[in-house]
Amino acid sequence: MASSTNDKARLMIWSTPRSISTAFARSMSARGDTEVFWEPYLACYSFGPDRKIHWGDHIPGMLNDKYTYSYIDTILNADYPNSKVLFVKGMVEGIRGSFDVVDAKFKHSFLVRHPEKMFRSLERLATAIPGAEPDFINGFKNIYHDLEDFYNHVQTKFGQPSPPIIDADDLVTHPETILPKYCEAMGIEFTPKMLEWDSVDPSELNWHCTDVGDIANEVLKNTVIFSNAMQSQGFGKAPDPTKSAKPSPTVAEYAEFAMPVYQRFYDLRIKP
Repeated sequence: MASSTNDKARLMIWSTPRSISTAFARSMSARGDTEVFWEPYLACYSFGPDRKIHWGDHIPGMLNDKYTYSYIDTILNADYPNSKVLFVKGMVEGIRGSFDVVDAKFKHSFLVRHPEKMFRSLERLATAIPGAEPDFINGFKNIYHDLEDFYNHVQTKFGQPSPPIIDADDLVTHPETILPKYCEAMGIEFTPKMLEWDSVDPSELNWHCTDVGDIANEVLKNTVIFSNAMQSQGFGKAPDPTKSAKPSPTVAEYAEFAMPVYQRFYDLRIKP
């Protein structure tokens, strides 16, 4: 039976840059009853006509002038009669200074990752982006504080109590425990389909907002930015951080700066 817009579950999850949120979107997509929206606000912030940053200006396939906030509002509120869940994967840097653009009708949740792992990942990401500035990582020093600011905004402005929080290591180590608890907290039914899925090329995804930005670029979509999440068939076990080389001075500094915020999220997380 087709469902109307009003009786759908409307969910968003917010994270620091990528972390494991791409795999989480794959998990939600595997349900079979879910419309997935890929980083719609980041598309406006980075690649639309009113973009605030310009690193993609000279890379083919990155920009798309239809990505305005009014367009996002239109597609998020369109009718999808064959889906029970609307799911938005959000990146908090896409709403810096403009929390008011976010659809308050959605139920919000958060995905966090240990800061050292996240900033290491950003360093690797910078090497995969053509023309990325050497100080690319510097623009993300406050990203955990941005995430906490929006977490508080969801409660004070949207009136939503204690949004659910997932820690990335918990998710990849105990998905069979974390996902049912997440689904319960978000008001949707858990299905084992969320635990595994097929490898895909990004072009094969039936997701909204994948015709803009790095996921639309023929080169970038096959680099470290997406390859692991697209080739994976499940969450997999979290890597052992003790096996990693010593972090760079920048990673160490930024991770230390972010740790108090991360710890506050970690203390409130859904526990295995």
